[in-house]
Amino acid sequence: MNIFFHRYIEMLYPYCDLLTISDNFEAVALVFHSEREAGTLRSKVKYMKQIVCAIIRSLPICRFIGIHGFVRGISILLSMSSSWLSMLGDKEYMHLDMLVVQEQYRGQGYVSKVIQPLLFECRSRNIFCTLETQTLSNLPIYEHYQFRTVKVISLPNSSLEQYCMVYTPAGS
Repeated sequence: MNIFFHRYIEMLYPYCDLLTISDNFEAVALVFHSEREAGTLRSKVKYMKQIVCAIIRSLPICRFIGIHGFVRGISILLSMSSSWLSMLGDKEYMHLDMLVVQEQYRGQGYVSKVIQPLLFECRSRNIFCTLETQTLSNLPIYEHYQFRTVKVISLPNSSLEQYCMVYTPAGS
């Protein structure tokens, strides 16, 4: 998983901020900014090239999960499309792409320490905050912060479902 997440962050970093609470990395979030998204054909081609390179550099994971597991994982990732975000039209948003709290720090308020400043920024800029989770037990956590589920996507060849959620600041 370390190989995968390293490549994933490397690929998305130009479009994202990596947020953490402290130098101990108790909690880490990757937040995508829609205004940094590839807009021109040239930038979209560059982004696709980054995706292909990230997949190729992730191949060493095959020694742990096998080629079949790798191909299945890529298939699931590709079906975890964020195309549902098109429902926002051309409105600016911040997308909470990843939120991880180290196991020994869970239940100690670290999610709040990451999400509250993010939502404060969304409110101050009057923009949406979006996220996706495949973990049903995460829904009440995000609902606590006023996210609402707007779409559920069944992932093909998997029992996983992707829950698409939106936080709407007052006035939007």
